Amino acid sequence: MRILNRVIQWLEKQNVIRVSRESRISGTARITGSRLFGNIDIESHARVMGGVEIHSESKVRIGRFSAINGPNTDIHAYVNEVNIGAFTSIARNVSIQEFNHKYLGLSTYLIRKNLFGQSKTQDIKSNGAVNIGNDVWIGTQSVILGGVTIADGAIIGANSVVTTDIPPYAMAVGSPAKVINYRFDAEIIDALLKLQWWNWPIEKILKNEKFFEKESISLEDIYKMLHVK
Repeated sequence: MRILNRVIQWLEKQNVIRVSRESRISGTARITGSRLFGNIDIESHARVMGGVEIHSESKVRIGRFSAINGPNTDIHAYVNEVNIGAFTSIARNVSIQEFNHKYLGLSTYLIRKNLFGQSKTQDIKSNGAVNIGNDVWIGTQSVILGGVTIADGAIIGANSVVTTDIPPYAMAVGSPAKVINYRFDAEIIDALLKLQWWNWPIEKILKNEKFFEKESISLEDIYKMLHVK
């Protein structure tokens, strides 16, 4: 039994990576137990772990230090891009689907591709790219559909279906997801969007460690962070 468990653990850590020549995966990115296919960029220190599957004919971009966790988390991009910012967290069992089946014709089945030998593009439609900002948290079991923007700092609660844009630092839940609150008041949100700490060099972020350790943030704190050399 111990040997079987070790074999299972070993298999769970193995990757299948078949990406295009245009893909760029940083040497500091950590990828374990995941399957990557197509046109994919992964920036420095990003983590794709534990059963994530990405299929991209267009482009999937994952920003630095972002963490995408499995099992059963998948990203599908065929017509338009899926862009994920820096320092974003995506939980297990999340699905990001940029395209969908056409449904106004005779059948919703991928009949042109599977029966008539045509391109898959004849059977699908897209409402546009998926853009997920920086410092976003997407809870488990959530579904993100094509054409939506989840802005910087937003939180998507577990079991939500995102069909429309979510504003910066909003907290949204439900199916379809609706904004129920904001992480901060308007003045602090405006200051944070100007601060854009996620674009700082890592050395500057480390110098501001005490502010990231605080349970709450104030305008005074943001002002002090602006002046840390």
